[in-house]
Amino acid sequence: MKFIKYLFFGCILSIYGICNADLLEDRSNVLRVGTTGDYAPISFFDEQGKLQGFAIDMAKALGKHLNKDIKFVRTSWPTLSQDLKANKFDIAMGGITYTPARAKDFLLTSKVIDNGKVALVRCEYVENYLSEESINQASVRVVVNPGGTNEKFVKSRLLQSQVITASDNYVPFSMLLSNKADVMVTDLIEARYQSRLHMGKLCVANSTPFAGTSSYKVYMTPKTNHNLLNNVNEWLNETDIESIAKKWKIDP
Repeated sequence: MKFIKYLFFGCILSIYGICNADLLEDRSNVLRVGTTGDYAPISFFDEQGKLQGFAIDMAKALGKHLNKDIKFVRTSWPTLSQDLKANKFDIAMGGITYTPARAKDFLLTSKVIDNGKVALVRCEYVENYLSEESINQASVRVVVNPGGTNEKFVKSRLLQSQVITASDNYVPFSMLLSNKADVMVTDLIEARYQSRLHMGKLCVANSTPFAGTSSYKVYMTPKTNHNLLNNVNEWLNETDIESIAKKWKIDP
């Protein structure tokens, strides 16, 4: 009878262990971090092909806090949510903006850094694009990277503009520089970085984000992993985010 009793409770514990993703995650000494690698200065590859940026440093710091090794997994903006749901990684870290849709499907951390949408343009024409109204014109060519909040903004608000969908997140900047597009609407963080990278060629047109676009960046975990979420939020509350942001000249 005792054997049957222990066997019964053993089965219950086994089923509970399979169902409880938090316990399964805690047994691993590796934290898989999904990132796009195309969003400087948050997550990008340098000229030598090394993955770096604000989110990469943050992930490494998180790994030390959790006493886990970090394994970076490449994803993309169009497939980010699908890849996380498919368990290709444990947490998504990068230029991820808080949205109600993401909050519905995933667990989102507390705020990492503030942000908002602005227009990036060629410097000589910056006076032409100081407002959303001046951009939302049939003569204005707006290039957008696919799969994220930039695309949602452009396709929901710039209904009069000529919208050009780029193949990836690198193309819009070269299109602006080569006069194949007039405006890119993107995050203030990325726009300021690109304006410094292309000093005197690319400029941020609006000094404050477009109305209704003030937002903040978060990290994203599956709905099942409350334990990881709590640990990340605890770490965010303790870590010196500002110093890492300053290293990458993030000043939103």
